[in-house]
Amino acid sequence: MGVTVVEKGLTCAHCGSGVHPGDAFCEACGAAVLAASGSASSGSASSGSGSASPGSVDQLPAPTPGPLPTDGAGFAAATSVLDAPHAQSSVCELCGGAITDDGFCDTCGAKARTWRDHWTETPAPWVGAVCDKGIRHARNEDALATAATASAAEPGAYAVLVVCDGVTSAPDSDQASLAAATEACDHLVGAARAAVRHGGAPVTNAAAVEASVRALSAAGRVAQVAVLGVTERLAQAAPGGVLSEPPSCTFVAAVLTGRRLAVGWCGDSRAYWLGDDGDQRQLSIDHSLASELIAGGMSRVEAEQDPTAHTITRWLGADSANSSPDTVTLDVAGSGWLLVCSDGLWNYASSPAELAALVAAARADGATSPTAIAESLAAYANDRGGHDNISVALASVEPEPEPEFASPTEPLPPPEET
Repeated sequence: MGVTVVEKGLTCAHCGSGVHPGDAFCEACGAAVLAASGSASSGSASSGSGSASPGSVDQLPAPTPGPLPTDGAGFAAATSVLDAPHAQSSVCELCGGAITDDGFCDTCGAKARTWRDHWTETPAPWVGAVCDKGIRHARNEDALATAATASAAEPGAYAVLVVCDGVTSAPDSDQASLAAATEACDHLVGAARAAVRHGGAPVTNAAAVEASVRALSAAGRVAQVAVLGVTERLAQAAPGGVLSEPPSCTFVAAVLTGRRLAVGWCGDSRAYWLGDDGDQRQLSIDHSLASELIAGGMSRVEAEQDPTAHTITRWLGADSANSSPDTVTLDVAGSGWLLVCSDGLWNYASSPAELAALVAAARADGATSPTAIAESLAAYANDRGGHDNISVALASVEPEPEPEFASPTEPLPPPEET
């Protein structure tokens, strides 16, 4: 954590929030600030917490979050999750001081870790997810929501994975991402259940693909409405009822029904298919300047290292010119993993082959469940610096069952006499 000299009217150099004259610590992120004096020179110095190693976030005990609304609770419930009280440690993880009711250490001023900094979801044994603040960011602006039937083998089985990455430069994007992810997941679960109630999937492949595209496009609209709802609520409390920078986020949703994967996205959060047979592919194409550079002939490695790589060209929010998701479907025959993530993970492992290798390594190290594998992938990103929030959601796709044949031991009936 840096100690930064600030003057009246400036913002916290750590998280961008406003800092009042005389404040010793930023109220938003807990970073120490030093009031300017004399010549008002500015600079930075290292604090005593520099000994923390990358990956230490995962080694700290994470408070257990309350249940996230994922089954039709609506926009109001989605946003109220942020306002609801959740358990947090009473002891500062940095210095051992006491955490006061306002959520800050009364000794060093550090902000206490909250449920939003790290949470996991396991809606079914074959689906799991992790959302982590990372190392460098002051708060977690990522959000995810997942849902699944108890078994992947039951009739009408489905899995829904949604990840939304709040845009850091827009205040309160953590609220936008949570509302968008929750509402989109609700909609996609409803669509999957409705298909089962009405007799399952459409009878033709073309109709099935069309139904998947419709559901994902509608989920994108639902997510956009949720973000606009957050914006309206925040604007009501803003001076003049106007937000200069409305909250915004990316969006990616993947639905697995049977052997079909359907993906919709807006922004640079991604979906991958990691087939155990070597069929590994990125299903989404980023809406970003990096993608435009790749389309122009630049290599993936060069484009993703370009200073403009993370400038997105499509997002959810009141200031978005185009919030419509692109969609793609894929029918898979073999086993593998459906993976959905934010750029906090793919910053460190962008290609499908790299991610498949990480999944294989996690399994070799004893991670047997999707949630455990997601934890391993998040730890991998944190070990390499954790420069961004990290969201990872996984669904396991088992091999297609062998067709059943009649037992050869049963005698055939005698031919009828004519």
